[in-house]
Amino acid sequence: MPNTNEPLGTRIRRVLAAGGALTAAATAAAVMPGQAAVAAPEEDACVLQELPMPEDKYFSIVTGMSGDGSVVAYRAYPAGLETYERYPYLYEDGEVTEVPMPGEDQSLSGVNEDGVAVGSAWVDGGIRPYVYEDGVLSELAANDGGAANDINDDGDIVGMNGQDVIVPVVWREGEVKPEALPLPEGASSGSANAIDDEGNIAGGVNYDDGTHAPYVWHADGTGEELALPDWVDPAAVMAFYTNDIAGEWAVGYLLTTEEENAVRWNLEDGTVEVLKLNYAPAVNEDGLTGGARDPEAAVVDADSDLTFLPGLVDPAQNWFGDMVSAVSEDGDRLAGQVFAGEDEGGNHILKAVLWECG
Repeated sequence: MPNTNEPLGTRIRRVLAAGGALTAAATAAAVMPGQAAVAAPEEDACVLQELPMPEDKYFSIVTGMSGDGSVVAYRAYPAGLETYERYPYLYEDGEVTEVPMPGEDQSLSGVNEDGVAVGSAWVDGGIRPYVYEDGVLSELAANDGGAANDINDDGDIVGMNGQDVIVPVVWREGEVKPEALPLPEGASSGSANAIDDEGNIAGGVNYDDGTHAPYVWHADGTGEELALPDWVDPAAVMAFYTNDIAGEWAVGYLLTTEEENAVRWNLEDGTVEVLKLNYAPAVNEDGLTGGARDPEAAVVDADSDLTFLPGLVDPAQNWFGDMVSAVSEDGDRLAGQVFAGEDEGGNHILKAVLWECG
């Protein structure tokens, strides 16, 4: 999930999102094999819907969505952003369920079609991973804390373990303890941000020489570092990581000293392209990629065609920015947040929303 407490066009927001355990990628958009190709939605075909808000809250963002689009995770913020306490919710079939979590900066960053959600919170000075299932919140086993970033429909959970040295891990369905993912030679830490229904995992690794790289762990046990676009000077890279994975597609973020862009990899072809988006947290198995082209929420289809989505304010007055954070497997439901103006103190207001595009 992108860190939406800073203006969308501010580069530092992207850098913070790369390292923040609670700002990992949006839920992986898992799909079933053999699904027909889905084109990017037309703007006039997508209907914007605000997610329900408690009367005493005014600000909310989407933090995850199941692959089939049936369950959406979002969180509300206190008025004036005066504290770090957050209020997670699940939305399904028009009903809202509050999920009380301990600590601060609480977030449900992934949810599957069964309504099992995972997330993290700051508790007693450290990050703790949690799973919410059948109305019960449980802390996941972890060595010295960690974060749960995503869950697939099989119940496998991915995230990070540790506080000082952070390693990518997976909690296999039915297993209590996390399993460390293998790191490439020369790397000693990393993160796992998203998992699809085939068991492919997207994340990143940190090498001992101080460099970083996006990385994919395949379901067959192999792994690969993902390539930079040919024209990018590696010395100019400030941030480079993956956000989401679905089948043969992965998406991520590239920040250099000159510009910032969303990138998309075709894992089957071994290719990488720079998209017409500034940021892209989500992709489905057809390559439909959700994100933002400042200041508007937008999607890019597998043919690289760009479509803007409706917001709540005129783009000319949108100084903060809108975002598509999750894409359903059929492309008919998108989830994210949009700028809704300012409060009396001049603070930005965001609203968690759905775009129904079917």
